[in-house]
Amino acid sequence: REAQRVLPLRAHRGLRQGDADQHQRDQVRADGLNFQRLKLANLAGTLEWDLGAATLTSVTSWWSGKYRSRGDIDGGFGASFLPVSGPGFIPFSANSRDDVPDLDQYTQEIRLASNNDEGLTWQAGVFYFNEDLGIASYNYDTPTGTSPSVTATQQQSSKAWGVFGSLTYPVTEQLSLTAGARYNNDKRRLDVERSGFFGAIGTGFARVKDDNLTWDLSATYEASDDINLYARVAKGYRAPSIQGRALFVFTTVQDAISTADSETILSFEGGVKANLGNRARFNLSVYKYDLNDAQLTAVGGASNAAKLINADNVDGYGFEAEFEARPVDNLVLTAGLSYNRAKIDDPNAFITGCGGGCTVTDPVRAGSPGIYSIDGNQLPQAPKWSANWTAGYGIPVGSGSGEVYFFTDWAYRSKVNFFLYTSKEFNDDHMLEGGLRAGYRSDRVDIAAFVRNITNDVSAVGGIDFNNLTGFVNEPRIWGLEFGLKF
Repeated sequence: REAQRVLPLRAHRGLRQGDADQHQRDQVRADGLNFQRLKLANLAGTLEWDLGAATLTSVTSWWSGKYRSRGDIDGGFGASFLPVSGPGFIPFSANSRDDVPDLDQYTQEIRLASNNDEGLTWQAGVFYFNEDLGIASYNYDTPTGTSPSVTATQQQSSKAWGVFGSLTYPVTEQLSLTAGARYNNDKRRLDVERSGFFGAIGTGFARVKDDNLTWDLSATYEASDDINLYARVAKGYRAPSIQGRALFVFTTVQDAISTADSETILSFEGGVKANLGNRARFNLSVYKYDLNDAQLTAVGGASNAAKLINADNVDGYGFEAEFEARPVDNLVLTAGLSYNRAKIDDPNAFITGCGGGCTVTDPVRAGSPGIYSIDGNQLPQAPKWSANWTAGYGIPVGSGSGEVYFFTDWAYRSKVNFFLYTSKEFNDDHMLEGGLRAGYRSDRVDIAAFVRNITNDVSAVGGIDFNNLTGFVNEPRIWGLEFGLKF
């Protein structure tokens, strides 16, 4: 399926035109090996002790997993120096693999919460996180080769703990206030080893650590039985991060390791939740945030990098609105609309452009060809406008709980860029997908026919910035039947 979703972006709607016949959903053009295998195991448990005035709760979780994934990532078959290749221009064959040979993760939370429903309520607790993650990356010189020419192994150890607490106090029957705080402590180490003919053979490592106090204040006001107003201000935090990209063209392993400092966010939100009579409800929230030292990943480029950077600020604001109505019995209508501005605000943020021949539209840094400013760009994969709407109608059948039903749902998003830089190719101008479902259901049985992406919309949803203009698209129209039975 993944191979079917790959296309040359120069042929995509809304992008650079020409060669439009090169993308065909029902054809797979690949000459490499493609597979994914995942194994996961999980144990979790929650214990509660009622102590009278308060309840002590313990939440424990353990995860272990393995993952293997190999892909033909050049978007087609062959190469430009071979007798046949395509679609589009493929400078050289690219086939690589990434494994997670071991993942072990353990979390433990213990909290104490008051049991009273009136007056001052509170909770306090501690949290612990421990993770060991192994990563193995391989490069293959031929599409079907089984002996890698380059091998890079990474081992990351992460530890974190926190102490948290919150209070809620009803000032009046209509107004309640909540305050919370959390102390965070995070440590992480990454060790990398590479062998092969790309660059020097060697090892490298990086360590990051930080601690931070986060908090939030909120108020809820019950204006009437049908209208609630709320407001919230909060400070958030993301721990420092490490990125290892040791497989390809860096001169030393240490050059392939990048780190990013902690990021913090100060956010403001307010809104209203309202019941409009007995047949409708409406929710609206508006927000603004300042994301400082934002952790961003510069993907691709001429050096095939995946490097972490800190942008000075991301300025964001927007709104979200939801509406639900039951205009007549058995008919339910819903709609949602949101606007999201998420602009990078850093005149000193520069990254390399694409490595596959795309047309970058950002300003070039003076005296540095191939280096571009990302100041003012919208964050990747962040549409400014999103909308969704649904309609469902049920017709009761017989004297029981059964009904024949019809349901349709639609989702729209505006233009998105795939990477931090902007280009004519690595983006999608909009996407609109809809679905339809019709069937019969009761307490025990649900049988239905359905169709997804009913208009067969073709939209790029991501790209691969490597040696050519390769992207991947949404799923095609899918028809099906479904039968469910509860015992």
